[in-house]
Amino acid sequence: MAATVTPNYYDLQGPGIVIGYSTSGIDGKPELSLKKGRQTQTFSGEEINTLESTIGTVVSVTIASTVDRESKLFSFLLPSINLATAAGKQAFRTIGITTLKKTTIAGPVKGPQQTYKSVNLRGNARQVTTIAQKTATV
Repeated sequence: MAATVTPNYYDLQGPGIVIGYSTSGIDGKPELSLKKGRQTQTFSGEEINTLESTIGTVVSVTIASTVDRESKLFSFLLPSINLATAAGKQAFRTIGITTLKKTTIAGPVKGPQQTYKSVNLRGNARQVTTIAQKTATV
């Protein structure tokens, strides 16, 4: 039986959004680039939260935060993917979710604590070898 390869780099796009996500960048930490409209934000290490679940891996970052008012998160769902070869890539579809989370120091906010807006995403998954990974195997 042929061995499968797990991807470590994902590029995704949807209406008004472009995402590049590496599970292990040059320094060994995850890296994420998020372009929404004209604004590009980059995240690394502990700024990126991941949650393994039965429906895939949820990847989340905080894209804006206003003290005593709200925080805005962007999350996307990565399905489990096995590549046929290390040089291969796999196309897939998924969803992205922008979450607006109400916050206050005055106690609980009335009504829903979060609101959501979803976007359909198309992406490609592949295995990328970094210089740090090549050096570690020598």
